[in-house]
Amino acid sequence: MSSAALDHVALLAALISVLSVAAGLLWPAALRVAGATPLRALAMVGAAMLAFSAAALPRLAGLLQVEAVHGFLYDAAVLLVVCLLLAFEGVLLLAAWPRGGRGGASEPASAVASMRTALFLFMLAEELSRSFLPLYTRDLYTPVSGLSETLMMGLPIGLFMFLVAVFTPFAGAWANRFGSRRTLLLGTLPAVAGFAGTAMAGSLAELLLWRGACALGYAVMFIGAQGFVARHTAADRRARGMAQFVAAVIVAGLCGAPLGGILADQFGYRATFVVSALLALAATATVTLLPADRVERVRRRPFRVGDAAALLANPRFLALLLFSSVPTKLMLTGYLFYLVPVSLHAAGETPAGIGRLMMTYGLIIVLLGPGVSKMADRSGRHALFAGLGGLIGGAGALAILQEQGVTGVLIGIAALGIAHALNNATQLALVPEVCRADCARMGESSVFAIYRLLERGGSVIGPLLAAALADRFGIQAALVALGVLGMLCGTAFCAVFLLTPSTAPTAGEAAR
Repeated sequence: MSSAALDHVALLAALISVLSVAAGLLWPAALRVAGATPLRALAMVGAAMLAFSAAALPRLAGLLQVEAVHGFLYDAAVLLVVCLLLAFEGVLLLAAWPRGGRGGASEPASAVASMRTALFLFMLAEELSRSFLPLYTRDLYTPVSGLSETLMMGLPIGLFMFLVAVFTPFAGAWANRFGSRRTLLLGTLPAVAGFAGTAMAGSLAELLLWRGACALGYAVMFIGAQGFVARHTAADRRARGMAQFVAAVIVAGLCGAPLGGILADQFGYRATFVVSALLALAATATVTLLPADRVERVRRRPFRVGDAAALLANPRFLALLLFSSVPTKLMLTGYLFYLVPVSLHAAGETPAGIGRLMMTYGLIIVLLGPGVSKMADRSGRHALFAGLGGLIGGAGALAILQEQGVTGVLIGIAALGIAHALNNATQLALVPEVCRADCARMGESSVFAIYRLLERGGSVIGPLLAAALADRFGIQAALVALGVLGMLCGTAFCAVFLLTPSTAPTAGEAAR
């Protein structure tokens, strides 16, 4: 950016600041309207900080090199967004906290807000390492016969996802038997030890052991938080309670990767895991403030292997699983969690830079997700949105063929965000549509539990497949291969759901 352009930016920032101050003095009501809600108030602070930063550009450009100025501005912008999101989480907690003498309706709201805080802190602890975990694994790698460095870099991610899938049914059973609060207290402590142990790991075997402890805490927190929200919200407020659950996970994902990258750049990988341990400990402390559950002894029909077999006999459910749900998870863990950090590091990006670029994925989902869900519900074309998501995600990964390096990977990240905004919610909406008979026979909860368990196979396969392809053919070839796989799965899904009529009963349903 030339000095003349910087001067223009500074002049514009100064003009905006003067006009804002003048408006506040001449029309005080404007400030009250602008700060009427937490988001508006935070937006005002953010705009003021951006105007100040823009005004300081010319002086920074005179003192520092252009690359240093760009890095400073990028980090400052990321920290601004993260601070605003963190402040908003605090505002939500304070707004829901019961005042003196109030009770009744405020108590469930306070409980859900506290649960959201605990969930946010824990998920933030996990997300801090998102931009550099494969790089940290590489530092601990020692030659193992038959296992290359590239393959071993993907092993902690795959093992983590596998153990989360294994622990999830147990976490649900514990929450039903002992209550969410007690389960969370006992389950998240291994995660605190896991993060601390990961920070001190001296070998890859130790890293895998401690990441397994983190997986136990993750499964317990995820399922326990869902159960807690369900128990402490009325039926007519259940969707809003679950929306807080989803929002906490998304906001933690937005903050975690860039913030963790900055911490890793400044203090190192191990220190960042220490911060994760402290955040997980804070989450556990927050759980102690939650009210006890009212445990209801409900007799549930135990899971049977035949239930999964019956669902897999439904060809449309099988197509949804193999051509949309599993590829979605595979692209998330294989492309975004493994190949993106490795490829961007090879292109010269630091963990902070990797985190900033990965943040694009979450921002796009936050911006597009709600609108896409409404459009899909209004049109009733859930399969169309899910199919488009698969095609867009695969096509975006193939951008590396035209744009080499950081630009191509960034296009792939953005396309993956668009894809998952299109198909994350619509996949769930399709499950009861294609499994009407199964839902009537075994209940929607059981069908969704089996579906969630099976789709996690993509999370496990993703990093291992990406690592194997990168080891055999190179990182760029692995990026292309996952793009081709995404396109093929998206095409097959569209062929089954958009070109094949669904009026007749499925083979699985007819057999029953």
